[in-house]
Amino acid sequence: MKGILQNYKMEEEKREDIEINTSKLTSWFTNKNNLMFLGVLIFAIAIRLYYFKMTYNQPLWWDEAEYMNMAKAWAFSRPYEFLAVRPVLFSFFASLFFRITSSEFPTRFLMLILSIFSVVGVYYLGKEVYDQRTGLLASFFMSIFYLNLFFSYRLLVDLPSLTFFTFGAYFFYRYFKNNEVKMLYYGAIVIGIGTLFRINTAVYLFVAAIFTLLTNAKLLKKKEVWISALIFFLILSPYLIWGYLQFHGFVITQAGKYNAPVPGTVISTALSNTTIYLSSFPTYMTWTLLLFTLLGLFLMYNLVLAPDLLSKGHNKLKGDFYILLLLLIPFLAAVFLIAHTEDRYILNVFPAIFIIGSLGIFKGYDLIKKKSKILAIILLCVLLIFITYSQYQSADGLIKQKLTSYGDFKDAGSWLKQNSLQTDRAVVSGSPMVTFYSDRDSFGFPNTEEEFNNLLKTDKNIKYFILAAIQPSPDWTYAYPQRHNLTVAKSYSTLNSNQASLIIYKL
Repeated sequence: MKGILQNYKMEEEKREDIEINTSKLTSWFTNKNNLMFLGVLIFAIAIRLYYFKMTYNQPLWWDEAEYMNMAKAWAFSRPYEFLAVRPVLFSFFASLFFRITSSEFPTRFLMLILSIFSVVGVYYLGKEVYDQRTGLLASFFMSIFYLNLFFSYRLLVDLPSLTFFTFGAYFFYRYFKNNEVKMLYYGAIVIGIGTLFRINTAVYLFVAAIFTLLTNAKLLKKKEVWISALIFFLILSPYLIWGYLQFHGFVITQAGKYNAPVPGTVISTALSNTTIYLSSFPTYMTWTLLLFTLLGLFLMYNLVLAPDLLSKGHNKLKGDFYILLLLLIPFLAAVFLIAHTEDRYILNVFPAIFIIGSLGIFKGYDLIKKKSKILAIILLCVLLIFITYSQYQSADGLIKQKLTSYGDFKDAGSWLKQNSLQTDRAVVSGSPMVTFYSDRDSFGFPNTEEEFNNLLKTDKNIKYFILAAIQPSPDWTYAYPQRHNLTVAKSYSTLNSNQASLIIYKL
């Protein structure tokens, strides 16, 4: 009888749990903001699937090919020169996929999933720091952001870094705001994993450190903070050990040397980089969204007028300060630590920018709403349609323009794979791409013809000499085939042109 009563009680508890969960689910779907976020998410998925179908077989670029060659080296125990500047986790996942299939499809699909989660991360970050509508609008901007869309289809580590950076910022802020210790641990895990994708993800730690020191330095005495630091270190430790064995030093500092400014030029390089990036922001965002972002920044004026409030409990000012740090720290890292500019290097600043822009838009919306709610809604819709169309045009144009770029190297590699021996080697100024598609070893041209001729004497496996228009070679290479009567084994021409874009010579 006692057992029957216990079973009955357990069944009752299960029914109650089901009813509670059903009630929560029903409540979630009756919230209009939740439904709007669901709409944003469906839109983000749909537009990404549209371009995924278009790009899943597009040729690899140099950096993409480097990561994928690393993956093949692991998957098939092939020799390949690893560089400290290339973090390993992305290639590790790709190597697992290569053990299942020779296709790049699974790796590209992983990028698609991470892209979708970048939209989700911005929503939760904006919602936590400010409110649901701010997170909703910021996530919408991320869903249509043309750089996010473009790099969703490139096998590079910058978009994964964006996703992990955003979620790490969200988890850490949950801890700062609500003292949720488990969120601190989640944040340490996420930033640790993100760092294994791209080392610059760890720049977030400077955001957390500065925010803590200026708002609540007492947190540094809490054991959970040091436990989270240990978690981060433990996640990185296999990579650090591998890096030491591979490169005989601290892999992170060695990686930083590759793209760092020349000593003595750091300030001038940073000023040049800053000018280039700032002049590009109207292109990144449209002038309209940029102006609303500047308005959102102006609304943070209390950070200047009353900075003493930062240390007094948790308030809106702390949220402003946190978001401002999420914008400034990654931006400063990009302009000071890297000697040149590329759009992808500052991807991590855009979650903060879109959140700040959303604040500016809703400030204007609320002012107009006091006079006319209908007018405010109409103007908001017109603004969003304009920004959406502008971002769509930029994304569509860029994705389609670059769809076949470096395709000659893919064709050349495929031809070599079918028409050469496994031991044959090629010399070419696009060696990572040719190596990937041919499964043959290739390397770049030496600086001088004399060096090359000496190589030919010592290495009888060098059988192919490849020149490509899109990838410059040393000056001596262009006359070499004619002077040595090399035979053209295969050539490729650009569309609607008789001019050869890539020529494979047989040595």
